[in-house]
Amino acid sequence: MLRICLVVLLILSGNVAVAENFEGCNKEQRNTVETAFRNAKALTLSAATAVGDTPEYERWFGTYSPQNAEIVRANLKSIVSAIRGGNVTAQCDPTGLDGCEGGTYAWVYPNEHYVMHLCPPFFTLPPLTALQPGARRSDNGTREGTIVHELSHFVRVADTDDHCYSRSGCTEMAEYDIRRAIDNADSYQYFTEDTTYYARQLVPGKPSSNN
Repeated sequence: MLRICLVVLLILSGNVAVAENFEGCNKEQRNTVETAFRNAKALTLSAATAVGDTPEYERWFGTYSPQNAEIVRANLKSIVSAIRGGNVTAQCDPTGLDGCEGGTYAWVYPNEHYVMHLCPPFFTLPPLTALQPGARRSDNGTREGTIVHELSHFVRVADTDDHCYSRSGCTEMAEYDIRRAIDNADSYQYFTEDTTYYARQLVPGKPSSNN
């Protein structure tokens, strides 16, 4: 059922504006980026509607409160608006240039709206739709999740920071520092990935609600 809903979301988002501008990207990279942005928009919209008093929310943003949930929802909607506006520039950078070092997938200058630098490892990430139900999650994430992460950094979007970089680390942080969890880019990436595909599977570092 989750996979069917995911496919429907992606079909419905087919005509939505995505990255309009490209720099340094070949044709294959452009096609990959366009698809990833289109899917990321649909998945983030789904995640925004899923914000509530749920195990997934608590896992990534800490104990639920209406006030904090509204902040999370607004930030997710801002990510959707940034993609929908079609003003994102995808810049494909080679390894070793500026921030594309040490296996980095993508990076942005928060005040440089809306230029997203994509590094070669980004194109090795799987799309969310390619992952099989029950497959072990990877801290590396997905192309769509990476886009959500990077867009959240922009000051005009959610102005997030990087307070943790792994599922286990971010799960732990949400338990003792809600403020940072709500301000953390990976938290939005993982929440979006979980609520749109992984919702009913066990997340490493967090006991199942059925146990």
